[in-house]
Amino acid sequence: MAFLSWRDQYRVGLERIDREHRYLFDLINRFHDGHRGGAEPRELQRMLNDLVQYSEEHFRHEEETMLENEYPGLSAHCGMHEELYLALFRLSEELAADSSSITMDTHSFLRNWLVSHILTHDLQFADYLATRAEQATRDQNASDAAKAKGGDEAKGAAPHDEA
Repeated sequence: MAFLSWRDQYRVGLERIDREHRYLFDLINRFHDGHRGGAEPRELQRMLNDLVQYSEEHFRHEEETMLENEYPGLSAHCGMHEELYLALFRLSEELAADSSSITMDTHSFLRNWLVSHILTHDLQFADYLATRAEQATRDQNASDAAKAKGGDEAKGAAPHDEA
């Protein structure tokens, strides 16, 4: 059984973001399996570096998407990404200095930051997008109804007699 399993409840609803989240799960699982399987410290360091690099790339994509969608929580979300990235980077540095510093707390940290960040903060963005989409649909329906009503009135109007 995987250390960290993807669930539909983690879906944000944006294919790219969800695909990247699933890959982050894979990277954490590989690190966990490598550590539990007795991988060499250099291999564990490489795995953790992959996680750090991919996290940075994912955070950039996520922030670009938030900017494009005028997400009001962007600034705070960027701050959380920075904190997470720095924590991963520090963890990588600690491993480089002492491979015995990897404990189950390390694995728990990796699982918790990813799952809690997605469930708490990324899903807030998903809710924002859903609300925007619903509002756009309501606005479009109201516009269509107004056009239809205006067209019906124009059709039913009596011709003007000119005297």
